[in-house]
Amino acid sequence: MTREAAIQVGVLYGPLVMAGVLTLWLRPQGRLAIGLLFSTVWIAALLPWLDLGARALGMWSYQAAGPNLAGMPLSLYFGWVIAWGWLAPLAIHAAGARWPLAVMALVSLDLGVMPQLEPVVTLSASWWIADIVLFATLLLPGLLLCRWTQLGTHLEGRVGLLAVCFGGTLLGLPLLATLESSSALAVLGKVVAEPMWIPAAWLFALPGLTAMRDLARGGGGTPVPLDPPVRLVTHGSYGFVANPMQISMTLLLLLEAAYLWSVWPLVVAGLGIIYSEGFARWSESRDMDERFGREWQVYRSRVRRWIPRWKPAGQEECELWIDLDCGPCASLGGWFARRDPVRIRLRNARDWPAEPLQRMTWLDPATGRRESGVSAFAMALQHLALPWALAGLILGTPGLRQVIQCCFDAAGLGPRTCPTNHA
Repeated sequence: MTREAAIQVGVLYGPLVMAGVLTLWLRPQGRLAIGLLFSTVWIAALLPWLDLGARALGMWSYQAAGPNLAGMPLSLYFGWVIAWGWLAPLAIHAAGARWPLAVMALVSLDLGVMPQLEPVVTLSASWWIADIVLFATLLLPGLLLCRWTQLGTHLEGRVGLLAVCFGGTLLGLPLLATLESSSALAVLGKVVAEPMWIPAAWLFALPGLTAMRDLARGGGGTPVPLDPPVRLVTHGSYGFVANPMQISMTLLLLLEAAYLWSVWPLVVAGLGIIYSEGFARWSESRDMDERFGREWQVYRSRVRRWIPRWKPAGQEECELWIDLDCGPCASLGGWFARRDPVRIRLRNARDWPAEPLQRMTWLDPATGRRESGVSAFAMALQHLALPWALAGLILGTPGLRQVIQCCFDAAGLGPRTCPTNHA
């Protein structure tokens, strides 16, 4: 066996055997097993793109023959995925209170092994900088995703990481699997050189991203069936259509096909629709019927899976609290009431039963979810007709809503304490 072949066997089966032994010893179950799966998917989805960027910067290169993923040998790819996605978080779990030492040992091991992979991997003088960047942007988020999932904490952080890893898997891996390394780099260059497609991708992604946020804040769970919401969510995007995430992903794949003039995103989109309307639909209906019963049946009878309604059909009665004794606020409340809102009550902020409010507030009494200021108005717009709801999705985009809120605050429309009638 040549040195090159021995290295490829070692980097694949070494992590695989160690992960297998540690798994048999610890026998991870429940939320820990789910967290390990999530961290593995995270590494699998992001590793090829970060590796591609490192090679584009000249940090390292590969000289191995055989099957590859956009120029990265599959033995290294799967070995890295197993080592960082499964073995690393499981080892840190086994370390318990000594987890900082486990993290340092893993980092030291990786930095020590990389130079031993010659001639399969040819390193530049500054390769370690890229490796440390990969620790921070790839390994660390994967470890956090596993840990947060195991503990059931940081729900919105988990949902955000899951959006990236599952979106990256569906949008990125099929594309990379069909491209050579140079072609994949050309794709990255095209995105940078022609950014006009980015706003369209952002708009197509909005329904799915806001649906994931609503599942976290209102449903108390993630969109993944292994870690599902504990409450049925029928407001926001779900008030108009039952499959907002599938619709977003399908639109993004169609956009990707048009942008790259490639048939492969179309194939993935078609397979996704078939899966969604086949096994996933049967499994989802059975699971949701068992967990939510009549509430789910009523919702599904009102909301279609792929074709949005003109007006929302949410079952949750929400509230919009505005100071109706304030001239501008009262005018805004009147404008909102004239648009025939669905399943939302306009309430006077002076009747708020707790601490005085400082901004307009949207409230879902069933879950206790609250949004204030621009976020509250964005949620309220989603109780109106579809065009206003789409405007609400845009207005509520993370980053954009904070900028708009700062603009309002700078213009003198910042927070002010609203006196209450019971004070």
